[in-house]
Amino acid sequence: MVRVCFFARLLPGTSRAFRLEALERAEFYKQDIEILGDLGFDVTVATCWDEIPRQVDFYFVWWWNWAFLPLAKAGFGRQPCIITGVFDYQMEKANQDYVHRPAWQRWLMRVALENAAANVFLSDYEFRQVTAALKVHNPFYVPLVVDAGTFRPGTGPREEFILSIARMHTANARRKSFPEIIRAMPLVRARHPQMRFVFAGYRGGDTEYLESLAQRIGVSDCVEFPGAVSREKKIELMQRCRVFLSPSRHEGFGLAILEAMSCGAPVVSSPAGAVPEVLGDTGLQVDGTSPQEIADAVNIYLDSAQFREEMGSRARQRAETVFPYARRKESLEQIIKRTLENA
Repeated sequence: MVRVCFFARLLPGTSRAFRLEALERAEFYKQDIEILGDLGFDVTVATCWDEIPRQVDFYFVWWWNWAFLPLAKAGFGRQPCIITGVFDYQMEKANQDYVHRPAWQRWLMRVALENAAANVFLSDYEFRQVTAALKVHNPFYVPLVVDAGTFRPGTGPREEFILSIARMHTANARRKSFPEIIRAMPLVRARHPQMRFVFAGYRGGDTEYLESLAQRIGVSDCVEFPGAVSREKKIELMQRCRVFLSPSRHEGFGLAILEAMSCGAPVVSSPAGAVPEVLGDTGLQVDGTSPQEIADAVNIYLDSAQFREEMGSRARQRAETVFPYARRKESLEQIIKRTLENA
């Protein structure tokens, strides 16, 4: 049996059990681990240097900034490394990207791009951007996908709340435009006073700021921060929400958007990064830095049940037909087959 090490560096200083739990909660990791297993490989999961085995046939690595670790274990070529993830070459209206990293980090990421047996980008947007700017060995575009049988519309009516999902550490919450969503809330509630807002996701360093902002604006009575939720609870929220709201400043893909689409939720997002190729014409796109635009789009949905149902149905259809689980599985199978044949 072919042996593969799936590597994603996670949460240094925590226990292995905690890191494995974090892997399970992150849908993009879970997706690729399941695909490797479904393809019949013997999968070893590693989350730090000490866990990376040498006796494997190839490495499957998430993130270019830490790929030097399995590349070093492989002796830069003895066993091939396939690298995937979001590269974040240059973000609009944000500064947590490749071009703003320290020189030594940029060098390590370039080493990974040049020494990987294959570089698998999650969006055509990043594929074009990175290959135009940097030397990339054997690049591919293979999007993330969704299990439409698991992420499916619910059976009950949608309820009076707007859902947003993200980890709430400072950089991520602001990239997801959470402060702007909170500032948009009074504009939504002026027309729909019964509407609530739910911000689900890990309660990081920006949670206190967001709660304080909601209090200052006077909307703390209609906002919830439930923290990290299980996969089952996330799906339930996506099935029940009236609107899924994710007007990000940047997305290298936008998996939560795709999951909400698959659950039949009407989506408000932004034309940032890879979002347009995920959402297509099945949702509304706004400037995520404008509370007024965010509120206007949400109100368009809330004003018309027929429009919500139409857009939610179109979003579900797009998720099923454009991003089925088999698409990534079959593409990765071909890339891995060619990689091992050329090793």
